[in-house]
Amino acid sequence: MKKAWWVWAVSILAVCLGLSGYGRALSAEDETGAVPEGEVLTGMAEIVENPDLAAEDPLPEEEREDWWNIPVIAHAMGTVDGRRNTNSLDAFLESYEAGQRVFEVDLQLTGDGHLVARHDWDQISYYNLEQLYAGVMDYETFQNTPICFFYTPLDIEGLVSLLQDYPDIYLVTDSKESDEETVRAQMGEIARAVREAEDETLWERIIIQIYHEEMYDWISQEAPITNWIFTLYQLGSPDYEEIGAFCRERDIPVVTVAAERLNGMISRTLRGCGCRVYVHTVNQLRAMLALSWGADGFYSDYVTPAEWKAVSAGTNRMTLRDMAGAGEQTE
Repeated sequence: MKKAWWVWAVSILAVCLGLSGYGRALSAEDETGAVPEGEVLTGMAEIVENPDLAAEDPLPEEEREDWWNIPVIAHAMGTVDGRRNTNSLDAFLESYEAGQRVFEVDLQLTGDGHLVARHDWDQISYYNLEQLYAGVMDYETFQNTPICFFYTPLDIEGLVSLLQDYPDIYLVTDSKESDEETVRAQMGEIARAVREAEDETLWERIIIQIYHEEMYDWISQEAPITNWIFTLYQLGSPDYEEIGAFCRERDIPVVTVAAERLNGMISRTLRGCGCRVYVHTVNQLRAMLALSWGADGFYSDYVTPAEWKAVSAGTNRMTLRDMAGAGEQTE
């Protein structure tokens, strides 16, 4: 039986609208897939239905995958409802459900010296997080100011609690500051929170990013760090051979490079020193494929390890839910 003309018309209109929305989403991204500030890319992940979600049947420690072999790090705790850079509890929950296990978190000190998950106190950050500008917040103000009206901010105690509640995750610090006084103060806050949690094994899943060589000694004097990343975004003209040798001598397994800076010389030099090369921040699978000749891993707002493993292995028929369920079993 033939369909009525209006049924065909509605179907064609729906397809056109869908393609138009897809095109707008792609055009909002830069060449590495990053969505410009203020833009929202929706529909990339499901909302976590159970906010009390906790890790069920986590892998025993001896079976847990080494963090430097997990190919995607969730940037700024991942995304929530398509929003990035929130560093919120809600972003963690949604990203964990999607299969993320290594989470980078931005850290800042409040005006009264408490360490919290925040990129910075600049006015543009308040705008992007839909908050009224308040300069450097004090701790109480931070804790009582929702992110984008709906999402829960995290302090260092909250981050340590996540490590306790989810034994299969890792946290990568991005503390931004590189002067000795601030570095030591931030590290002292992390050490205090771990000490109060009464679980020294948490250090096995805290990964400290350093931005120059002196930071290694300052931080080593404050806490028993065993996991490190050397991140280069604060160095204008890095000496890659020197950095590679530094990392080899101190057993630092990963060096992070901006995606636009990566080239063959940098990759060969760092890999020749035994370092794995991660790049930031890449939000398109096609861009990851284009960089995979020289990169061992990626920081991403949206892409999960299972998605990247599926695409890099040539598998493109899995649904988002299937890939999240497959998790680390996807080759």
